[in-house]
Order: sequence, then structure tokens, then C-alpha cells
Amino acid sequence: MSPPGGTDLPAPGDVPAPGGLPAPAIEVVELEPQHAAVLRSVVAPADFAEFIADALAGVSDTLARAGIAPAGPPFARYFGSGPDGLDVGVGLPIATPYLGRGPIVSSELPAGPAATATHIGPYDGLDAAWSALKAGIDALGRRRADDPWEIYFVGPGSGVEPDEWRTELVWPLVAEESEAPGDPNR
Repeated sequence: MSPPGGTDLPAPGDVPAPGGLPAPAIEVVELEPQHAAVLRSVVAPADFAEFIADALAGVSDTLARAGIAPAGPPFARYFGSGPDGLDVGVGLPIATPYLGRGPIVSSELPAGPAATATHIGPYDGLDAAWSALKAGIDALGRRRADDPWEIYFVGPGSGVEPDEWRTELVWPLVAEESEAPGDPNR
């Protein structure tokens, strides 16, 4: 459901997915910026699933009324947590900035290096997948940047059994010196 905040985590292969499957493989990728339309709120953990469903319906309806087609699957981006819950932005990628008004706002998923892992299965296995991704990043000697997100490729409402749901975890990384913009060795 959300990226874990703990520090004493096992190595990636040591965190089993539901059903005893191995942890997801971790890949470091270079992301391009992606425009998005999002609804952002602080949400209590007990209300998280309902918020995601309602937010995605609201963003989808707003974009449809504006004649804007999604440019990819829905996502939830985590901006932190506090005593009132998770600060989360739920949205859809789009080809150009969203210029509408109201609770749905323009946003952007950032460019740059990121570590990714794909979780196959129900959402109750996401905490273990996030832990494995975090441990894998640490094992690579990379530093995590802020505000990771989940991309929901297959999930509720897809007609597919929960054991086959597919969620990609994306954790931005701090650019290494050789990845810094303007570096002639890049």
C-alpha cells in the first residue's frame, strides 16, 4: 500500500512475495518526464482503497469531459505520511499539461534515474515488494530520492483474479555524478 519507512530490511531475495514466491526483480531505468492529471489528498490508511477508486473515477471523468485521453495506466504517488495518513496523489498520465481548475490538477512524474520492480499479485503483498525494492536499492549502493509511486497495469475491475494483478513500483533515485545533467560523460 505504501513505501515502508523502516531501515533494517532483508536482502531483495530474502523478502518473499505472497505464496512464498521470490521478491520481484529490480531494474534501474532512466525515466522521461510524464505529464499527469491528479487528485492529491491526505488519506487515512483505512480509507485508502476507497480514495484510490474514487480519485481515479474523478480524474478519468474530468479528463473525458475535457476531451483528453489518458497516455497510460493509472498511478498513485506517495509524498509522505503523518498522523492524519498518507499524502498521496492519484492520477493518469496525459500527453500535455492539464489546464483545468478544481480538485484535479496538473502534475508531472519526474525524469531521471529510478529503480523499478513489478509486483504480481494482490495488493496485500505490496508492502513486502516495497521492502524488497528498498533493500535492492540499498544493495546497489544507490540513494533513494523522494516521492515513489505505483503504476496499476492490471487490478480491480480488470476481470483478472487478484493473483494476476500487476503493479509496477517506481522509486526515483538521486542521480550519480556521471548521470548529472550537462555531464560530458553522460
